[in-house]
Amino acid sequence: MRTTTILAAAAALTATAATAAPAERSFTRDGHTYVYTTSALDSQRTVIEGREVGRGGRFRLVVNGDRVSGQANGVPVSFRAAQPLSTNVVGAAN
Repeated sequence: MRTTTILAAAAALTATAATAAPAERSFTRDGHTYVYTTSALDSQRTVIEGREVGRGGRFRLVVNGDRVSGQANGVPVSFRAAQPLSTNVVGAAN
């Protein structure tokens, strides 16, 4: 199921997003490539938005500590990340 693949990829992303710059980034999981950007929603929450290359499946996730919620392929999702997203991912919100 595509949503399951995107969720697994998103879970992996939350563990590695601490090294992401605000520019578009990419990663590959299970043979599928995803591109995404991160931005500060406020001082506590980070938004990760992206899509699957070639298929166009989109996701928008809000990370708050170790909690992740949002949508993947139009399906509501919510899960715990293996570790909280670092606060230096996108810098402080203005």
